[in-house]
Amino acid sequence: MSKIDLVMWTKDGAETLPLVLGRIDEIIPQETVNKRIIIDDHSKDETREIAKAFGWQVIFNEGKGISDGANTGLKHVASSHFISFEQDLLLAKEWWQKIPPHLSGDDVIIASGIRLTKHPPALRKLEEYTFERYERRMHLEKDYENLHSGKTIDNTIYKTEALRRLGGFPRLLNSTATDAELARRVSLAGYEWKVDYGVRSVHLRKGLRDELAHRYWYGSCWKRDDPWTKPILLRFLFSPFRGLQIAINKKAPEIVYIYPLLRFYTLKGVLLRGTRSK
Repeated sequence: MSKIDLVMWTKDGAETLPLVLGRIDEIIPQETVNKRIIIDDHSKDETREIAKAFGWQVIFNEGKGISDGANTGLKHVASSHFISFEQDLLLAKEWWQKIPPHLSGDDVIIASGIRLTKHPPALRKLEEYTFERYERRMHLEKDYENLHSGKTIDNTIYKTEALRRLGGFPRLLNSTATDAELARRVSLAGYEWKVDYGVRSVHLRKGLRDELAHRYWYGSCWKRDDPWTKPILLRFLFSPFRGLQIAINKKAPEIVYIYPLLRFYTLKGVLLRGTRSK
């Protein structure tokens, strides 16, 4: 593999950026890197200054949100492969050794690991359960590749020209659906997005309160008439029973209340906020 470009989209990420960029420097060999590009969404903190101090070129987002930021970044990629990151993702130490080799097959054009929240431990166990379920279903259900199934664009390597042939990243008002829509397009085009569930990066959340705020935002980005919002109320109503089942499975009693809370905040976002972008 020739030298690769690194791309990150940021907005007010000064709190986590030094740790995140430092880890990237530690994990991705310097001799393999061509360009380091940050697409900034007009941050009001020291994000751009921190990025420049770590040797990243800073370019303003041509639009707004992740979807536009990802496509702005893609315009500046000059390498045959590139990697995308998000500003709150602490890269797994084994990422470089394990993820790029997944692109050796002709059909695989994207590869990534997964991300897990560190605190609280019960939330991490809940996420582990979700990813374990994704992995099982991917092996059992042939068409499950059409779904999200743990695919994210925050620790991800791409074949550049293959992605461009697909039209780049989906151009969406709803930034929460960028990775899910990209996964759908990859599958429909007959390609594969390989997820290595054993490579686990850290999602730098501050705790449960931060995750609930994110779920609220996530719900608020959905249109009330979108088809995937219809089961939200039903899922919330059944969440106490589901939470109990998962708590027993993962031996984490706190999941009994964490799981319904997550469902409630997503529902609250759908009902109270309508549609917005990040």
